[in-house]
Amino acid sequence: KTTLRSAQWFGNADKNGFMYRSWMKNQGIPDHEFQGKPIIGICNTWSELTPCNAHFRKIAEHVKRGVYEAGGFPVEFPVFSNGESNLRPTAMLTRNLASMDVEEAIRGNPVDAVVLLTGCDKTTPALLMGAASCDVPAIVVTGGPMLNGKHHGRDIGAGTIVWQMHEAYKGGLIDLNEFLSAEAGMSRSAGTCNTMGTASTMACMAEALGTSLPHNAAIPAVDSRRYVLAHLSGMRIVDMVHEDLRLSKILTKQAFENAIRVNAAIGGSTNAVIHLKAIAGRMGVELDLDDWTRVGRGTPTIVDLQPSGRFLMEEFYYSGGLPAVIRRMGEANLLPNPDALTANGKSLWENCADAPIYGKDEVIRTLDNPIRQDGGICVLRGNLAPKGAVLKPSAATAELMQHRGRAVVFEDLEDYKARIVDPDL
Repeated sequence: KTTLRSAQWFGNADKNGFMYRSWMKNQGIPDHEFQGKPIIGICNTWSELTPCNAHFRKIAEHVKRGVYEAGGFPVEFPVFSNGESNLRPTAMLTRNLASMDVEEAIRGNPVDAVVLLTGCDKTTPALLMGAASCDVPAIVVTGGPMLNGKHHGRDIGAGTIVWQMHEAYKGGLIDLNEFLSAEAGMSRSAGTCNTMGTASTMACMAEALGTSLPHNAAIPAVDSRRYVLAHLSGMRIVDMVHEDLRLSKILTKQAFENAIRVNAAIGGSTNAVIHLKAIAGRMGVELDLDDWTRVGRGTPTIVDLQPSGRFLMEEFYYSGGLPAVIRRMGEANLLPNPDALTANGKSLWENCADAPIYGKDEVIRTLDNPIRQDGGICVLRGNLAPKGAVLKPSAATAELMQHRGRAVVFEDLEDYKARIVDPDL
């Protein structure tokens, strides 16, 4: 029988056991819930200040149903929610703070495993980092992308359209009313940005690493299948406790190599470089910029998704989602480590070998018709960035790939805003 970590709190008939159980019972918890059941922590980044994650209370309820069904006992707890959309100057500065919050919440409390509810950009890496430091069984459930934005009869991508329309407004191509009219249509449901920005990228990375169930990355936030996945994840984490399937068995160097190549295939964010390196560091796995060149370069980008392509996350899911991409890669021998273990106890390839692919090869293209032949993250080195800089080739124009010119230096953000509109630049 599995030796439960939570038994150190609740499994003793002494003074400490008396106190821990008694205090918990003030919530109306019956005594049998403490009798050898796995205690499953639900690590929740819900916050109304993080609109991407504002629907997580409902997702948590479905996770709890799954935990109960599998014979565990769920306990939900909050951690710092560092949403990119509102937090100034950037949520990147609080990613490590959030990971410390997660780590100490897990380490100091009577939980045998955790379900990580993540969504907005930095919450996914932060929660994986914190859980990795504790090396407990953990499974990721992201909140899912929002529905396609709509404006003037066409689909628009969250975030992407802001930059495009603002440039058009500054250039005098549209007026202020036209610019502001897109606001209501851009973010029209719960969920993360529906482009292949950092949120969608890190959801894909969590799935490619094997830390979530298949299809977790792409199911739209308001699709009922998102709640089914949450329920199944709650069931699965209880089994992971009994199997002692800790993150150290999943987050191996082989898993990170798979993720690097998947990132190239989906046209993923350059922020994946920063976050995967941080997660790997928590696991003691060596991962550096050279690995992105060694593993990722030469991989075609086959997902036709904004900002690199045309479509949005809704179409990506309806076309087969990440399992379909991994199937295409595996059939072309582009998956470095198909036998890498995943959270459901199967290998990455077992999960994806028979994945259906829909949509006439438009959204998820064939390898002989990519949107870019070499979509792997490009690592740049030179006197401007002696420790390295990164570029996303799939979203870069041809002119950007080779350029010679003067470097323009700004004193600070205010100086940049004041001078960037100067025609002399």
